[in-house]
Amino acid sequence: MKALILAAGKGSRLGNMTLDRPKAMVNVSGRPLIDYVLDFLAHREVKEIGIVGGYKFEVLTSYLRTYALTHLRTYFNPNYNEGSIRTVMTACDFLDDDFLLMNADHIYPKRMLPSLLAQRHGITAMCDYDRNLTGDDMKIKKGKDGYLIKIRKDLADYDGGYIGMTYIPKTKLGAYKEAMADSYKIYGASSNVEAILGHMASSGHQISIADLGGQGWLEVDTPEDLKGAEARITKGL
Repeated sequence: MKALILAAGKGSRLGNMTLDRPKAMVNVSGRPLIDYVLDFLAHREVKEIGIVGGYKFEVLTSYLRTYALTHLRTYFNPNYNEGSIRTVMTACDFLDDDFLLMNADHIYPKRMLPSLLAQRHGITAMCDYDRNLTGDDMKIKKGKDGYLIKIRKDLADYDGGYIGMTYIPKTKLGAYKEAMADSYKIYGASSNVEAILGHMASSGHQISIADLGGQGWLEVDTPEDLKGAEARITKGL
């Protein structure tokens, strides 16, 4: 399995913390966010990692060279001010096998990965049902058959929240890439990568949902998020 990490964004809501570095390089408890993602992916099943950078790309790549990982490849998205769908399109050639799509601003406990791997059934959206969701959270709605039918931040009627990871098996790569191109044309350059799942679901594709609730994970979007994450890490995520 491959992993593709989206790390192109500036993270403007973090204010001065991203003046000289991309969001993926913001320190949380003394370590850049990208460290936590790479730690999470240190598993025998992950054979290759792709990272798509954009804003302050040279800062990210300079740091990644210190890892000296032979199975890590980087890609530059010059259009990083557009939506995340554009970031995935930048590394489309990298996607030739089963892969896990991730964001660089999420911190997941390592214990979550075996549970994730055990719940893969075709294209699978990683979700939870134990949070109080806010307007900025990505929400999901299930159909009667348990498959995903909608995924958007503005859903008023929803069943749970998306936690920033999607698994796509090699057998579904063609359909996923086709939906990626369609979504870009339909929803525009500013659309987020979750629009691909929504488009596939509305087109009749079965999108499975893995429940990863109760294991604890963090997202760092604001200074308040960062403080909360550091407090959680201190106590043991």
